[in-house]
Order: sequence, then C-alpha cells, then structure tokens
Amino acid sequence: MPNQFTTYFLGGIFVVVITIVGASVSQTLLDQEEVVSFEAPIHEFIDTLSREVDYNAFALNSLAQLFRSSTHVEAHEFASYASLVMAQFYSITAMAYLSEQTSVEEPGVTQTYWQDVSKGVPVNSSEVLVNADINVLLAQASQRQQAVASPIFKLSKDPRYFAFVLMEVAPKAGFVGILVDVGVTLERNLNNQLNQGYTLFEYENSTARRVFSRHDKAKSGDETVNDGDFARTVAFFNRQWTISAFQNEQWHRTVAYKAIPFGTLALSSLVVYLVVQAQRLKVAHRERKAAFKDLQFAQQKLIETEKLSAMRGVVAGVAHEVNTPLGIGITSASHLQESMTGLRQDYEQGHLDPNAFVEFLDTGDEMVSLTLNNLYKASSLVARFKKVDIESCESSSAPEPVVIAELVDVFIQRFYNENPNLAFTIKAEIDQSATVITYPSVLLDIFHYLASNSIVHAFLPNQQHCEISITFPAQTAGKKENVLLFKDNGVGVEKALLKRLVDPFFTTRRGAGSTGLGLSVVYNLVKGKLNSDLNLYVDEGLAVAFELHDLNK
Repeated sequence: MPNQFTTYFLGGIFVVVITIVGASVSQTLLDQEEVVSFEAPIHEFIDTLSREVDYNAFALNSLAQLFRSSTHVEAHEFASYASLVMAQFYSITAMAYLSEQTSVEEPGVTQTYWQDVSKGVPVNSSEVLVNADINVLLAQASQRQQAVASPIFKLSKDPRYFAFVLMEVAPKAGFVGILVDVGVTLERNLNNQLNQGYTLFEYENSTARRVFSRHDKAKSGDETVNDGDFARTVAFFNRQWTISAFQNEQWHRTVAYKAIPFGTLALSSLVVYLVVQAQRLKVAHRERKAAFKDLQFAQQKLIETEKLSAMRGVVAGVAHEVNTPLGIGITSASHLQESMTGLRQDYEQGHLDPNAFVEFLDTGDEMVSLTLNNLYKASSLVARFKKVDIESCESSSAPEPVVIAELVDVFIQRFYNENPNLAFTIKAEIDQSATVITYPSVLLDIFHYLASNSIVHAFLPNQQHCEISITFPAQTAGKKENVLLFKDNGVGVEKALLKRLVDPFFTTRRGAGSTGLGLSVVYNLVKGKLNSDLNLYVDEGLAVAFELHDLNK
C-alpha cells in the first residue's frame, strides 16, 4: 500500500489533470453555446434580411414593368399601384417615376410621379433626390442598365436612414425608383433578445464607413467592423453593407459553463478524499478483522470454559442424584453378603438352627427388595437424564398435521388416568379449528413434564382448587398469536430463579425426590424439536409460553 505522501502526491496530480480537462470542456461548451445560441440564429436573421432586399428588387422591377407595359401611365394609376406595392413591402417608404432630362442647362431629371406612405414626418422628394445624388445615380443606371443604390443618408428633421434605388425603365423611357427605410429593415430582423445591438457599415471604395449604431457600447467615430461579436456582409443592389452584431450575454449559461472547472476541482478533490478514506477504512477493517478474530478466540475459550463449568455441574448433579440409590443398593448388598457369610459359617460348623435360617431369609428378602428398588430408581434417573439430550429423543416420524384441541384432550384423559388420587383440575381453552404441523409425541411429552412439575412444585398439600390451564392461541401484547400458554395457580417461584429453572438438576425441592430435570427437558424439546423459544414468567403461579408454528416451512 502506498504511503500517505505518495497518496496525496498522486491525488494532487489527479486533481490538476481533471481540473484542466474540466476547463477545456468548459471552453468548448462555451464556444458551442455561442454558435448554437447566437451565431447560427444571427445567420438566419441576416439571410432573412437578404431575402427582403431581394423583395425590394422585385418591387422595383414590378414598377418598371408597369411603365414598360403601357405607353402612358396616369398619375392615379401610378398612385394606386405604388400604394398597393408599398402595403406589401414595409421597408419601402416612397416610390417614384422620373422622366428623362429635357435640357442640358438643367442637368438631371425632373420628378413626374411621387407616392410615399410616410407617417408623421412627410418625406420631401426634392431633398431625397439631392441627398441621393440623383445625377450620379442617373448616369450609373443608364450605363449599367440595372438598379443602382445611393449611399445611406438622412433627411433634415428626420431620424431615419434611407437609401434611394434607381432603375431605368427602358432607353429614353424614364426611370423608376424606391426609397428604402434602412433602419426599419434592420430593426425588424435584428432587434431581438439574442443580441444587444448592432452597427451598420457601408463600403465606399473598399473602405468601411460607419453609418449608425444600435448598441449601448457603440464608440462614435472610431468603431470598426471587428468590434462586434459577429460580422457579415450583405449585398444591397450594387452596394455592400456589413452588419456587426453584439451578443446578448446569457449570464446564467455563462456562469453554468464557467462553473464546470470548479465543479471538476471539487469532484476530483472529493474522489481523492474518498480514496484516502477508503484506504483508512481498509486499514481499520483489517485491524477490526484481526480484533474480531481475537474476540472470537476469546469467546471460544470462554465457551469452552463455560462448557467445562456446565459439564462439572452436570457431572456433580448426576453424581449426587445417582450416588444415593446406588449407595443404598451397595449397602444392602454388602449387608446381605455379610449375612450369607455368617449363615455359611454356622452351616459348616453345624450350628445352623431353624430360627437363624428363617431370620436370614427375612433379612435377605428385605435387602434384595431394597437393592432392587434403588437400582430401579437409579436406572429411571439415568433414563430421565438421557431425555435432556434431544438427540436421544429423535423420532423416526415426520411432522404431521395436529389438531391441538384433540391432542390436549388425549393428554388430559391420559394424565387423569395416571394420577387418579390427585385432586386437581386441568382446564383447556383451545381453538377447535387450530391445526399445526408438528410432532404430536413431543407435545405430549412437554405437557406431561409441565403438568408433573406443577403437581410436584406448585401446589401445597392443603391447597384447594388446584388448577392447570392450557390456552391456544394465547393473547399476548393485546392480540392473539400462535402461542401456547401453560400455567398453574400454585405458589409460583421467585423471579430471581426463573432463569435457572431450565438448568439440568436445578430444583427447589432437593432431597424431596426431585431431580431437577423436568423443565430442562421441556426447554430442550421446545428449542430443539419445535424450533421455538421458551418463556417463563410468574402470573399467579408459574406460566410457560412458547410459539407453535408449522415445522414444514
């Protein structure tokens, strides 16, 4: 595992590299955002502007066609047609027809028809022709035989910017012209939320001339084409315009993209921190695992110690309980052996008389009876002790459906028959429909041991109304569950002794014939055979409860 310095060094390199990558990605996204959100839409807007310029050419050609198709156009016809055209083309402010020059001394042309749709400030046709330098336009239109446009100009007392476009109808047939409101044309296409404004440049002899600006940061006089965020040239008849647009800053998007490097810095730092913490946790886990192994070793040693202690207790209990009947049996047998030795000596010496022989028979019969009774008692004790081990109680039969009410009735009848002289009552409160898949023989053994325990320990000799109750399902915590409750109304037991009641050979009536194995066998049967937990508590007398559930699940 790398040491701490190496980890932090490599982590620092990782943070720097990821931050640089994040900054590169941020700049790329900003460039792409500018293209998608500004340059591409502005391209579309200027394309639309170019198409509208082409529409102006269509309007001019249609007016020229009007005069080409007729030898004479009346003033009202011109006015009606011009009004109709200008209603369709919002950027055209006025339309005119100019006749040919009639005098050398009076150069240029004279106005024949003029129709405008100006609102507010009327357009002075003479001022328009002068500002448009009509004589120059006339010469250009005659030579080029196509539409020509004047430089952009302003009229007195009028804030608008105009361009006059002139086109020859036919040789010696006069000229038609249109007055285009340049500002309106640009405003309709470029005044939107994508840009903060724009500047219009017009080329004169390959030199860009600033015409006007619609921008808060416009620098009057020294502004160039390259000052804006985007520039594009548009053809206006025979002239070239350049539009320089300024992007409207979307600060929330900019902030979001510029936050990427900081985000990558924070994320990479977090990754390094997590790696360091993971290494620390790995070390801590290894140490904890070693400590857990030590704890398991200590627990195993403790369990072995407890097993040895329990084994010593069990051996002591077995020795104590078995020693008494075996001792009596040995004493009786020894006494019988001494009597037989004496009898044999009297017989060999010829001193045996009938009275001594009869006395020997009576004593021998008593000793044999006492020996057999104690041997039977020792054998019964060993048999009962074997039942503490549930492995010795294994039944070859499998769990089967048991109607609890019927099984309890069988037990009650059998227990009454086995104890006809005892005054007690067994009361059963069983759900008649309750069926459990379990071992019926195990349940009968449990009932037998519990009832025998109550008879021996619970009821006093002079107690009246001795009652044992079996309830299923019993009500616990305010609701009925699959719990079987076995209780008596005897003297009960001290709460401090409840945990010791299931220990092998523990009894409160030592020396009175009790071995202390009954509840120990019950505990092992409930735990090992019924896969349940045994709960003991004091409720008037001693109460024993355990859950009954299907054993095939």
